[in-house]
Amino acid sequence: MRISVRRPSPALVISCVALTVALGGTSYATVLQVPKNSVGTAQLKTSAVTNKKIAANAVTSAKVQNGSLVKGDFRSGSLPAGPAGPAGPAGPVGPAGLSGVERIETTSPNTSTTTRSVFLACPTGKRLIGGGARVTGGSPRVAILTSFPDNDNIWRASAGETTATVANWSLTVYAICANAS
Repeated sequence: MRISVRRPSPALVISCVALTVALGGTSYATVLQVPKNSVGTAQLKTSAVTNKKIAANAVTSAKVQNGSLVKGDFRSGSLPAGPAGPAGPAGPVGPAGLSGVERIETTSPNTSTTTRSVFLACPTGKRLIGGGARVTGGSPRVAILTSFPDNDNIWRASAGETTATVANWSLTVYAICANAS
């Protein structure tokens, strides 16, 4: 089957060209009749002006309002550092620092005692800065009951069996000690 296609008549072609010129000509004329500086913020829709629509070098520093830019508007490293500010207030009076930090520990005998307590004191001249305890053996039927700093120099801990007769177990207490100046 053959479909025949008729060519448009000369009258149709001329009328289409006339319509195109008429519509295009009026819009072109409208753009030419817009007075200079008559389009402002009120006439523009939100986000109507994008970077692609602005000609290169159309926005210069003379056209940017002072104080309207923020740090995020600049590339990293493009802003110079300002002058150093005044020194802040001194911190609270207290130890200047730690030195001679050491971890010490002691372990109870490895027996089947229902409960036991162990304490550990820091060496002379050092202060307690931390500590803890652990149970070896007898797990999970032995639990640490207490583990705490008794004062500025001693760490105490206790453990006990949670069920009747448990195999041998031991309690290890450790302390972190340091010279405080």
